[in-house]
Amino acid sequence: MTKLLLGKNIIDKPVYWEMNREKNPHMIVLGTSGSGKTETLKTIVANLKEKNISSMVIDFHNEFEDITDNRLNLRDNTINPLEVPKNERPENIVYEISDIIGKIFKLGEIQEAILRKAIRDCYLDHGIDLKKSPTTKKFPDFSDVKKNILKQSNPNVHSLMSRIEVLFNLDIFSNKTEVSFKDIVSTTTIIELKDFPTENVKSAIAEFFLNKLTYYFYSLNKSDNLKYYCIIDEAHRLMYENSPINKLLRESRKYGVGIILSSQRPSDFNETILANSGAILSFQCNLDKDAKYISKQLNLEPKKIKNLTEPGLGYIKFSRKERPEKIKIVRIKKKHKEKKVDIKEEKTEETKKTAKKPSTNLFFFTEEKITKYTWIRIFFVSLSFIIGIWSLIAKSILFILFVSLGFIWMPVFSNILKVRKFSEKIDNFIKLILSLVVIYLFYLLF
Repeated sequence: MTKLLLGKNIIDKPVYWEMNREKNPHMIVLGTSGSGKTETLKTIVANLKEKNISSMVIDFHNEFEDITDNRLNLRDNTINPLEVPKNERPENIVYEISDIIGKIFKLGEIQEAILRKAIRDCYLDHGIDLKKSPTTKKFPDFSDVKKNILKQSNPNVHSLMSRIEVLFNLDIFSNKTEVSFKDIVSTTTIIELKDFPTENVKSAIAEFFLNKLTYYFYSLNKSDNLKYYCIIDEAHRLMYENSPINKLLRESRKYGVGIILSSQRPSDFNETILANSGAILSFQCNLDKDAKYISKQLNLEPKKIKNLTEPGLGYIKFSRKERPEKIKIVRIKKKHKEKKVDIKEEKTEETKKTAKKPSTNLFFFTEEKITKYTWIRIFFVSLSFIIGIWSLIAKSILFILFVSLGFIWMPVFSNILKVRKFSEKIDNFIKLILSLVVIYLFYLLF
């Protein structure tokens, strides 16, 4: 059974993510900037590598470049979104591509219709029947789409081109797909998007890439064994109805693929996605609206989400459990050589300082150390409990003995008081006080 160490709970017990025991192997990671999301994803990637599970990270800002040497810069490769997968109809691809571009570039209905017609005409110009799966290996590309847009006499052509022309100026879409998805899924790979010109372009390329990846998974045999993870940071860029991510969430489990999505805003994910995730990990959410939204899914008070001020401190909710668990993420130092993830703790000056005094940053414990220290802690707590019980019993016996001695001394006090001729009430009061004094003196003596 596959399980990954994520961190420790409030009693220092290791918290594991057991993917096969959840309703699905997917995870949603939430939290504001600086709350620990990226470091958590890096740790998960490293742990997956240790379990011989490959993964791919969609990296918009090169924040994951230190995870592995196996990085794929799509700027140096080509992808043709218009290629039609086996057993698929070109008509479906027409709507998929126009929908992706329309959503990302916020096209109006007329603009999207112009784009859709241009793509459809591209297939027809190449003699491809829109209703049948094609046998040809030569497909149109985005340069053909641009030509067909400019051919149209619609007055909205200019406004459409002003928005999406940047896509047609990129070499990545100028030739057949050269990216090997077989190689990508066989190892840990970072997909770099930082070098592309605009945020919309990055999002569009990520969408086309994921669409291609989804169809690659469809070509594989179905499997119950979890063997690959697709990790998307800043997933809010790609979340909309019928997006490639939504298809992956619905279909990927059949092919042994898990999905991890990360975003700053819980509201980027609808309640259906959150409710159907195998695990939700939430760090601090500052905004009242966000804290309230995610706390509803976690069965927590919103203030508990807002008060998670320490990086790497959060709540995790597994689908098989009713309540969430507070967790401190275990951060593993990684050193990579020759495309291998070597999880060894580097003794830098920073980690030496961390070892000397408590740190407010993430933990630097390995799984073995956590287990070892937990059992030592349990031993000493148990020993202290046993000693405490015996001490309580001994004190109880001594207390009874001292009380008995106190009452033995009462006749002596009585004889003394008879000589003094006090009233009966004063006499009894003095007896009680003197007895308590004797009991206290015996207690101090022992």
